[in-house]
Amino acid sequence: MEQTKKRWHFPIRIKTLLIIVVFGLILAEIAMVYFSIVSDNTNKKNYMNAANELSETVALSIDKEKTKNVVGQVYSYYEASPTKPGRDQEGTADYKAYMAQFETVRKDPDYQYLQAYLKAVKTANADTDAVYVACVDFDRKQCFYVVYDEENEYFPTGIIDPLYEEDYPMIEDHMRGFAPSIYKDEATGQYLVTAGRPILDEKGNIIAYVLVDFTMATVRSSQANAIVRLFLYLIATVILLCVLGLVIIHFILVKPIKTLSNAALSYDVDQPDATHEAFSKIRIGTHDEFYDLAEAMKTMENDIHDKIHELTEANAALSASQKVAGKMAELANKDALTGVRNKIAYDNVVNGLNEKIAKQEPLEFGLAMIDLNYLKVINDDYGHDAGDHALVKLCNIICTIFAHSPVYRFGGDEFVVLFKGKDYAEANELVAEFEEKIDDLGKDHDLLPEEQVSAAIGYAAFEPGKDNCVDDVFKRADAAMYVRKRQMKEGQ
Repeated sequence: MEQTKKRWHFPIRIKTLLIIVVFGLILAEIAMVYFSIVSDNTNKKNYMNAANELSETVALSIDKEKTKNVVGQVYSYYEASPTKPGRDQEGTADYKAYMAQFETVRKDPDYQYLQAYLKAVKTANADTDAVYVACVDFDRKQCFYVVYDEENEYFPTGIIDPLYEEDYPMIEDHMRGFAPSIYKDEATGQYLVTAGRPILDEKGNIIAYVLVDFTMATVRSSQANAIVRLFLYLIATVILLCVLGLVIIHFILVKPIKTLSNAALSYDVDQPDATHEAFSKIRIGTHDEFYDLAEAMKTMENDIHDKIHELTEANAALSASQKVAGKMAELANKDALTGVRNKIAYDNVVNGLNEKIAKQEPLEFGLAMIDLNYLKVINDDYGHDAGDHALVKLCNIICTIFAHSPVYRFGGDEFVVLFKGKDYAEANELVAEFEEKIDDLGKDHDLLPEEQVSAAIGYAAFEPGKDNCVDDVFKRADAAMYVRKRQMKEGQ
């Protein structure tokens, strides 16, 4: 090919730099969000101080004698328990016996007085999530709760929690109390600020600790609202800048790309013999990387044209192979005599259901086991053609009555119906309809033996928690079918 004359370039990186400058202005605006979040640290410190001060105030003002009485009762039960079960043993006999001891404490008037007092403190102080009294077993590095501001399943009287590492300095200096800290409440998902101070008797001895939890929901809500307002302002700014940027980008980027894209889309694989000259005809005068790309595409155009024909032939051969494979897969899952699904198809469906059961996904399905009676007698007395006719007759009845459920030929004279959706909701009515149909056929003595089919049906529904796999449901349905078969023989 004739070598193209070298022309001056205005590199696309320079154009991209201009775009980056525009979006840099947007990033500068977003930086405002970061600086607004810095205020979060200040709010945390304020809440820590407030929690510390309130716990100190309650520790000084709470009734010491009543507190000492209640703490003494709780401590005696705690110390007398040989196991001291924690939350991880909830539900065990030791845990239930341990917690049952504290029922008498909650009925004590001093306990009820302290609980009412703590609740009043909580109500009087905004953003207070909880106020409670706890004792610390420093030897075991754990604490147990004495009284909460109100009855709480997560913090019942006597419950034991481990001492967090940030509170280990208390072991050396009990007067330090619980240092202000922030943690996430697993029960509610909100962030709380916690602090605790010791309750001292008249001799300066520690009776217990008052702890206060402050919720940060209010301040976080205010910050969220501020961020939303800032975000809306940024969105408006971005829209304005994008409109200006789109006009510029259209001429320096979009238009050349569309020209190359339209040329590429003009190649039609359905016309492999067509002459393709789309890239040879385009003219891009941007004098940058797009110009170089267009020239490279022109060079590649002839090679693409040669390959299109080869790929088209390969695609046709692949499509033919896929059709054959699909037909073979269909035949492999289909019963040759009745036309319904076979045992292979049933096993595939069962594998899928078992995976969902293992993952504890919500499922609603049932299985019906249906067995053709007297098939061997029909084969022996009237021939195998009559037996096949009886099987087809029964299959047609099953497919008609259970029209919304997949039917599988499970064995020689056995069929399985997988109940879902509408049929699952009306399973009992449909089973009764099937039995009534079979009963009517048995009374019609004008029919040929292979037309007067007799069959037993057994149904079972999947029960989550009881059934570990589909086979558990299948066994119940199979057992119910055999019960029905015996009833039919006894009723003759």
